[in-house]
Amino acid sequence: MSEKNTKIGLFKQLGIMAVTLLAVFQVGRAIHASVDRQIFLHKQTLALKAGEAQAEEINKELRDGLSSYRSSAGIERLARERLNLAGTDEVIIRIAK
Repeated sequence: MSEKNTKIGLFKQLGIMAVTLLAVFQVGRAIHASVDRQIFLHKQTLALKAGEAQAEEINKELRDGLSSYRSSAGIERLARERLNLAGTDEVIIRIAK
């Protein structure tokens, strides 16, 4: 009887070890997936911060442009550059490319 109990005890221990090994494996997979996700999110955060910095720089340039266009010299420059207008005593010469 003692040999039968020993075999049953051994199978119980092997079963417990198998379940424990499976659990450790699943925990390792979950940790690996979590680390991969964190790395991905960190890279996205860096890209978004770079985009935000670029957008802030563009906004600053636009604000500076708006303040310069509020003066009469700025409005005149805008008319010359964007609308191809000229002053009363000027002539526009276009060179074909």
